[in-house]
Amino acid sequence: MRTRPLGRTGIDVSVYGLGTWAMGGGVYGAADDAESERVIRRAEELGVSLIDTAPMYGIADRRDGRAERIVGRAIAGRRDRWTVATKYGRRLNGADDWEAMDCDFSAANCRRSVEQSLGRLGVDEIDILFVHSPFREDFDADDAFAGMQRLKEEGKIRAIGFSFLESIADTLPLVRPYVESGVVEVLQVKQSLLTPETDRLLRPLVLGTGVAVVAREALARGFLTASFGPDDPFGPDDWKSRLDRSLIRRELGRAAQFDFLIDSNRGVQGLAEAALNWVVSHPEVSSVIPGPRTVAELEQCLSAVDAAPYDEATMERVEAIRSKWDEA
Repeated sequence: MRTRPLGRTGIDVSVYGLGTWAMGGGVYGAADDAESERVIRRAEELGVSLIDTAPMYGIADRRDGRAERIVGRAIAGRRDRWTVATKYGRRLNGADDWEAMDCDFSAANCRRSVEQSLGRLGVDEIDILFVHSPFREDFDADDAFAGMQRLKEEGKIRAIGFSFLESIADTLPLVRPYVESGVVEVLQVKQSLLTPETDRLLRPLVLGTGVAVVAREALARGFLTASFGPDDPFGPDDWKSRLDRSLIRRELGRAAQFDFLIDSNRGVQGLAEAALNWVVSHPEVSSVIPGPRTVAELEQCLSAVDAAPYDEATMERVEAIRSKWDEA
């Protein structure tokens, strides 16, 4: 497994990391805790060293902590082999509509949340703490980052991060000064073949400052996996069950435009592997964090880990395709 520097933090991480949102259940179907632990242990065997979680990755239970506790059990006794990232600011409150969660990004809540996460993870220090994707109107950057800096000085966290929600444009003006000053050291972003906003809005800041990038949702929540069709049935715990079928058809149609990236001679056997390799073909990306639910899914995600990055001509072809979407 290749490693890359995590920006300016002094930490090196595996180019392919591990996301744990699906391990909390309730998003991509049921989750099995024992299998989730096997996924983490198998990832370690394959050279993965970055794991990303959050308190509210427990949607099936409608309460915080499930994924963090799974991570804590799986890495117990092997803490030194992992770079552990978690988040603060979003909390499940037991409501049937889990999206009606509580949001509190204050410094005071940051401290409370970190103490709870340390306990669930069974660690003394969190390597990366992300602000968990606030809306602009909910976020006081001065208060939040001052609180995170105090926790860093106390040795409870090593690096300060910020995770963007769907729209980078919403909170980028608030975060930019803290990236430029070096306070924010790691950015987590939604980056995939189907989300051109990241490259267009954020890349200049990243290249200009050297801030680390951790890329999530590289498989576009399944649209880049070729694992379902536009008319397939979706279970009640599958987020796609709430989408309009016309949107599903549009996204699958766009995904199919990138089949040319599949190349078995390069070790890229399918669209999912191609989508992940495309993300890490951006040298400014420190790590991409797919979120497999099973060992089989993990091994598929990592099957192209040794593939060479796509060349400049291929990357330009991708951008040309995405530019046409703006014209439609």
